[in-house]
This record gives sequence, C-alpha cells and structure tokens, in this order.
Amino acid sequence: MKISVEFLGFPMISDVIGKTRLELAIAGNTVKDVIDELVRTYGEKIRNSFYDENGRLDVTIQMMLNGKSLTLSGKDHTPLNEGDTITFMLLLAGG
Repeated sequence: MKISVEFLGFPMISDVIGKTRLELAIAGNTVKDVIDELVRTYGEKIRNSFYDENGRLDVTIQMMLNGKSLTLSGKDHTPLNEGDTITFMLLLAGG
C-alpha cells in the first residue's frame, strides 16, 4: 500500500531522511507499520525519534491522518488506506 508521509517541525527525522515529505510503500496498514518501515529504511535514529526509552510512542509526537488529528490512545494502531496522508509533528511548548 502506498501512502504519503509528512514531517512538520520534526527536524531530527527530516534531517535523516533528507526531506519533509515522501511517498512510502508499506506492507501493513497501520501507523505503526509506517513507523516500522521508516525504521527499517532509515535506521535507529528514526526509532529513537519516535519511541521513548521504554519503547512507547513518544507523547510529544502529534499525528494527523488526512488533515485530522489522531487521538492519543492507540494512535499508532490507527488503520490506513491506500493514498492516505499521515503527518507527524512535534508538540511545541513555549512560555
């Protein structure tokens, strides 16, 4: 299945990949499958950018599917369809 993947405000990912948007073919159909494919293709720096030291999806990562925000609970298991766009962003805080 082919999907579009975007990285907004996520320099540690786009620096490794070399761009902020790409088309990706995945064997599965979930957000986790997208992350797994990115890790297989681009290595441990990608894994470390997505997961905390306990192997859980980092809570500072916001995800959008086709322009709509995904809920925090179980968002990495959200099913995807051919042609979807998944956007990964870092939550920013300021003061």
